[in-house]
Amino acid sequence: MTNPFPPDPTSKTGFYPLEIYEEALNRYPSVAELVRKKAVENGDKTWLVFQDGREFSYRDVDKLSDSMATSFYENGVMDGDKVAIFALNSPEWILSYFGILKIGATPVTVNTAFIKDPLVYNLKKSDSKYLVIDNRLLKAYKEVEDDLDNISKLFIIGDSIDPSLEPRKEYSFVNEMLEANPDKSVQVQKFWKDPSAMILTSGTTGPSKVVVETNAQFIATALLMVDAGGINEKTVNYVYLPLFHIMALDLSTLGTMLGNSKMILVERFSTKFWEDIKKYKVTYFHAVGPILEMLLKQPSTPEEKDHDTIIAHAYASKEIWNIAQERFNILITGGYGSTEAGIPIAPTHDIVVNRKVPPGSCGLVAPFIEVKIMDDLGRFLPPNKVGEIVIRPKLPWTTFLEYYNMPEATVKAFRGLWFHTGDAGYFDENGFLYFVDRLKDAIRRKGENISSYEVEQILLKNTRIKEAAVIPVKSEVGEDEVMAVIVKASDDVTPEEIVEYSMKNMPYFWVPRYIRFVDALPRTPTGRIQKFKLRAEGLTEDTYDMMEYIKKLRGKK
Repeated sequence: MTNPFPPDPTSKTGFYPLEIYEEALNRYPSVAELVRKKAVENGDKTWLVFQDGREFSYRDVDKLSDSMATSFYENGVMDGDKVAIFALNSPEWILSYFGILKIGATPVTVNTAFIKDPLVYNLKKSDSKYLVIDNRLLKAYKEVEDDLDNISKLFIIGDSIDPSLEPRKEYSFVNEMLEANPDKSVQVQKFWKDPSAMILTSGTTGPSKVVVETNAQFIATALLMVDAGGINEKTVNYVYLPLFHIMALDLSTLGTMLGNSKMILVERFSTKFWEDIKKYKVTYFHAVGPILEMLLKQPSTPEEKDHDTIIAHAYASKEIWNIAQERFNILITGGYGSTEAGIPIAPTHDIVVNRKVPPGSCGLVAPFIEVKIMDDLGRFLPPNKVGEIVIRPKLPWTTFLEYYNMPEATVKAFRGLWFHTGDAGYFDENGFLYFVDRLKDAIRRKGENISSYEVEQILLKNTRIKEAAVIPVKSEVGEDEVMAVIVKASDDVTPEEIVEYSMKNMPYFWVPRYIRFVDALPRTPTGRIQKFKLRAEGLTEDTYDMMEYIKKLRGKK
C-alpha cells in the first residue's frame, strides 16, 4: 500500500490536525465510498476474520457487498427505502449493511433481544420496508408478523428455516444473494449529510427515538478512533459488542477499515474473552458499560495478562480503571459519546501509551467538534464546575441528522444551536472531561453532588448484587437522600449487609439511606433502566429506611 491514509497515528503527538479530518471526509464522503476505496488501497489484505474461521479481504468485502446491492435492487429495494437488520453478529450482517448503503437505502439496526412490542416499535417507528433477519430470530418475528404490515419482504441469514417459522411474506436467502453478479450501475452515490444508519436510542423520560446518523458523523468518529487508539495496519481489533449499536458498527467496524487494520468478529461477549485475545493476538478492543466490571468478577486466568500491548477504548470509574489496567495489563483510554454525538471526546494516543490519561476521565475535545459545559441559563461554565455537556460540529454533518419523524424533539435537542446531551460533567483545568451523571440522575445531599453512576459501580462490585439503580428521594430537611433499588444475586442478602458494604467502600455521604429489593428493574426497549419510574414510585412500603442502622454503625467507629 503506497501513501496510506490516514497517516500512522502512532508516529505523532496530539490529535491529527483538523485538515486530516477534512481530508478523510473528502476522500470518503460516504461509508459506501469508504468500502470501495479501501478495497483499492488494501486489496487482498485480510480485513475480517469471523469466529467460524472465515476470512474476508478488503477486496472481498467490496465485491460481496456489490453483490448484495445488486440483489437488493433486483428484489425491489430502492434509493431511500429503509431496510432493517435483525441479526446476530456475522459477516452477512456487515455485508448486508454495506450493500444497503451502496443501493442508496438506509440501514435500520434492531436489537437482537427485542420481542413483541419493542420489536414492532423499532420496525414501525423507522418505517422499515424490508427486513434482513437471522434465521435464529424468526420466532420473534413470527410472533408479531400480523402487526408488521410495513414489512414487504424478508432476507434471511442462514442456510434453512424451520417450516413452522416460515414467513407468510416473500423471502430470499442472503447466501444466495451473495452469489449475484455485481452490477455497479444500480448503485447510488451518497454524501456527507446522507444517512449512514438509523439506530434506536432511549431516554429515561419518554418514548425511544430513532436517531438518523450521517456519513460524515460515522467517518469522523471512525477517524477519531484511529487517532486516539493508534490504529494502523498492524492493529488487530476484537469486536464482540453487538453490531446494532454505534460502538461496534462505527467505532469498531469502520474504525478498523479506515485504519487499514484487521477485525476479529464474534457473535457476542463470552467467558472465552481472554482466550480469544490470546488466540487472535488482539491489540485493541472497545468496552462499554459493565464490561470491565464483568471481566473483573471472573476468576483470574493466565491469558488475561499473557499478551502484548492492548489498548482498551473504554470508560470506567477511577477505581475500576486502576484495578483493570493493573490486573489485565492493558491501557485504558477513556472516552465519551452517544448515539447522537458519536465520540466527541477521547484522549490522544501519545498520552494513552505513556499512561498520562487521568484515570476516570473521558479525554480531550476532538478536533472536529466543540464541547462546552453549560448551566441552566445557557451560560458556559469554567473548569471544575458541573453543568450539562453540550456539543456542536466544526465540520458539517458530523453529528446526527435528526430524530426520525420527531421534529419537536430534534429542535429541542438542538436548542440554542448546541446539541444538549442530557449528561452532566465538567472539564478540569487541563481540558479533560469528566462525566458526572445523567442530569436527571444527579443527587445533591448535604451540599455535596453525588453521581448515581459512581455509587452504582461500587454496589455492582459486590457479587451478591445482580443489578442496582441509585436514585434521589427528597429529604425531610431539603435536598436529597440516596436510595438504592437492588436486584439480589443471592436470596439471603439483607439491607444491613448492603449498608455495611457501602460504608466500607464509599464516602459516608454516598451511603444509601433507603434500600429497596425488587425482582427486576424497569427498562426501556433498548435496555436502559427507567429511573424515572423508580423516582415516581419513591418510598414504597417495601423500602427499608436504614437511617438508624447507619447511625448505629457510625457510633461504633
